[in-house]
Amino acid sequence: MPSYLSPEFIIASAGPWALVVSSLIVFAESGLLIGFFLPGDSLVFLLGMVSAATTMSDSPLAHTPIWLICIIVAVCAFIGDQLGYELGKRGRDTRLMRSWSTGRNGRRLDRARRFFDDYGAKAIILARFIPILRTFVPFAVGLTLYSHRKFLPANAIGAILWGTTMPITGYLLGRVPFIASHVDALCLLIVFVSILPLIIKGAVACFSTRGAPEITDSE
Repeated sequence: MPSYLSPEFIIASAGPWALVVSSLIVFAESGLLIGFFLPGDSLVFLLGMVSAATTMSDSPLAHTPIWLICIIVAVCAFIGDQLGYELGKRGRDTRLMRSWSTGRNGRRLDRARRFFDDYGAKAIILARFIPILRTFVPFAVGLTLYSHRKFLPANAIGAILWGTTMPITGYLLGRVPFIASHVDALCLLIVFVSILPLIIKGAVACFSTRGAPEITDSE
């Protein structure tokens, strides 16, 4: 990760605007398709850590009420996902998407629609905790014309859970001296743990493909 995208650099550089900048990044990560590379988990975790004031005590975020950070982060996450959903829903009718959703892509879209019909709420909530997925899932859900009435509560639950557990965990661990003095390593660990489900799923799919018997024309 480039240094200018590290949570420490973002918070230190933003100064008194650290919470505002971090909130915009949370919004962009899930609301804009180009935001998939932004450091959501580690940034929100560090917000809670800094507010505990055990490290970076000179930061304007030090002593910021953790409840305020949780509310702002959850609201921005919620609005971001809502925007991603609306972009997918409205983008479906554009000429580009109509051209894309034909043939094989159309069949993929039908499978995605059936998947969200069966697991929509669970998928939306879990995707909030997985980088990259939380950027593209709301858009994909919108593309399938998944019910807004069902998307709204699932989005709210995911945003509240993620927007509170991440900062509060950082706040609590930030009071542990050893952890507070190893912020860089901890942020890297958070990123790794966040993408671990994707790595496991990719590895399982790879081994499953290799182990599958080949079907020849003679069969």
